[in-house]
Amino acid sequence: MTAPKTFTNKLVLTAFATGSGLVSFGWNTGCLNNAQESIKPWIAESYYHRTGHTLSQHVLTLLWSSTVAIFAIGGAIGAFTASIVSRRYGRRGGLLRTNLLGIIAAVLMSSSKFVHSPELLIFGRFIIGIECGLYTGLCTMYLSEVSPKHVRGMVGSLGGLSPYTGLMLAEIMSTPAILGTSTLWPLITVIAAVPSVTQFILLQFCYESPRYLLMNRGDEQGARHALSSLRQRYDIDDEINEMKQEAEHLRGETHVTLRELFTQPIYRLPLAVAVVVHFSMRFCGINAIMYYSTALFKHANLGDVGPYATIGVGVILVLITLVSGSLMDIAGRRTLHLWGLFGTWLCSLLLTITFILTQYASWLKFLSIAFVYLFVVFFAIGPGTVPWIILPEIFAQGARPAATSVAVVTNWMSNFAVGLLFPLLAENSHLSDYSFVPFAILTTLSFLFLFKYMPETKKRTFEEITMAFRRAQ
Repeated sequence: MTAPKTFTNKLVLTAFATGSGLVSFGWNTGCLNNAQESIKPWIAESYYHRTGHTLSQHVLTLLWSSTVAIFAIGGAIGAFTASIVSRRYGRRGGLLRTNLLGIIAAVLMSSSKFVHSPELLIFGRFIIGIECGLYTGLCTMYLSEVSPKHVRGMVGSLGGLSPYTGLMLAEIMSTPAILGTSTLWPLITVIAAVPSVTQFILLQFCYESPRYLLMNRGDEQGARHALSSLRQRYDIDDEINEMKQEAEHLRGETHVTLRELFTQPIYRLPLAVAVVVHFSMRFCGINAIMYYSTALFKHANLGDVGPYATIGVGVILVLITLVSGSLMDIAGRRTLHLWGLFGTWLCSLLLTITFILTQYASWLKFLSIAFVYLFVVFFAIGPGTVPWIILPEIFAQGARPAATSVAVVTNWMSNFAVGLLFPLLAENSHLSDYSFVPFAILTTLSFLFLFKYMPETKKRTFEEITMAFRRAQ
């Protein structure tokens, strides 16, 4: 008797379809980075064209920060509504409706240049942020619920790999040598619609989450049909029975509200861990590098090489995430996340030292590049992927949508805070050399909390993870 096939054609297609939408998250995170030297003058020119007044450098910096950071505000709204959308339309159904937002946003952003409207670019960034926020909530649940338990970590790592692939492609395409010019940059925003269209097409050939069909809709026949197709076998009673046992265990709390999530003691520690894991992902400092790596390399006196050095950030993220994905079900989520946090903390301190000393020894600017790349390596080892995998693992079906919304909103609001405040800090002549110190402090606090309370979840059932939390309390 042959062992059942783990990575079936239908599972691979479903994972690829889900991941294709998350490419949009990465693309829109990094697409403005290398193109900023072309877009910022356009913002100033548009303002002068309409008012006859010249923008001050401070106001221009604030407008640019808002253009970058509004994406995260939209993301927070999208993430918050993901639980509502997932309950009403399902994981697959919710994603199909979300795809339309990306197309609308791409039209708004790409037309902004031709009507001299930076506001339209900002509004489009807000809309596509909502789309990406919904993606991060819905895709996280969908990937977890269609995956077999023993490879859940590897499949879930697509939640990190896909955005980083989008980020890498955005950094390449938005360089001045390709699309990051004063005339071609609107094409960058047109391409933002490609992941949405791709996912919409691929999802036509995928099934709804079997867990959602059985546990939320009570459709056992539909769940069996979907699960049989995903596993390419008919003997799926073990998984169906596990879902039924979980549903029986959670009878009476099918839909856990946000209020219940915050007030019931059973959810208190899992929610705290989920929030801190996502908080640490952003406040380790990676978003400062993702959004402003070009400016960071300029600070290191790399001149025109900066945009091309930025491409290395995306390449490293993709390559190391591929490696960490294969390790996720071997080394474990907890180990990889904590080692990754320690590495980013160390690199933040080393970057601060090189920034301070570069004025005395110019060769240190090359060392700062090495530390940026090493920072990205440590981030991709754990913090870049683990938060998306562990979130649906530490909550049962009834609490998963609400908990996902809370944790992912934390992620997006942290994203917004870094995107808005870091450039103001980095451009202050007195503070710029110390811009990574706050990240080092916050990473220290996150590490200590997670070291004490974060359980290992690899290859564990929900009941086993629940018992681990009870022992930690």
